[in-house]
Amino acid sequence: MNRLVILEDNLEFSRNLLNYIITRNKKVQLWSLAIDGKEIEGRINFLQENDILILDLGLPTVNGIKIIEKLLENEDNMPHIIVMSGDAQLLEEVKNYTPYLYTVMEKPFSFERLVDVLEQITFTGEQKHFQQMVKEELRKFDINITTMGYTYIVDAITFALGNEEMLKNMQNMLYRTIGIKNNISQTNVKWTIEKCVKSIRRYTSTNIIRTYFHTEEGEKITPKFFIATIVENIKLKNDIPFSEEKEEIYF
Repeated sequence: MNRLVILEDNLEFSRNLLNYIITRNKKVQLWSLAIDGKEIEGRINFLQENDILILDLGLPTVNGIKIIEKLLENEDNMPHIIVMSGDAQLLEEVKNYTPYLYTVMEKPFSFERLVDVLEQITFTGEQKHFQQMVKEELRKFDINITTMGYTYIVDAITFALGNEEMLKNMQNMLYRTIGIKNNISQTNVKWTIEKCVKSIRRYTSTNIIRTYFHTEEGEKITPKFFIATIVENIKLKNDIPFSEEKEEIYF
């Protein structure tokens, strides 16, 4: 969940924007809504790198540029900053801070465009969170984390956690997505993952394999079964919702 801060001096605009956001993105949670930079000065240092700040540059008393400068005092923990303004001079000034901003939006703009930006931020954050859980789960097995096979398996499980539909057509959905991300053919992805799964099966303790996958000795473990089982275990352990129509897709 990403905490959301809206700093905009037009309260009606902020409320309309917030209502639009929360009906379309359930991964953000309002943390603060303010109309003046002074209202939030004391809370600036509590913003974290996963937080989202929607910032109007033309604020009274303490303008948006000063808010950005204040945040830069703790550069290692910068939130995602979405800057907005209808003032051409302020938009020109903020160009000096572009490397620290997620995006700059000139008013007027459509709320839909802003929601698209939020979706990009929350999707990326979710993927990073999933990736950490996947790597932790894979520590149960004897696997060489320096190989491309490990990288592709982490990608495969991460993508499947976000969209289980990918497991229904691994060749054209899951492997293709991994191929695009890593600039490699989906056939190569398929072959590399198959090789890595076989290696895990060969070098990991038989007891660990049997217990984790509920298999008998010598029973084949396909890449789909391997990935789907890990996805299921991670979701159960971390209370992540399953797809509404869950079906047997392991073999």
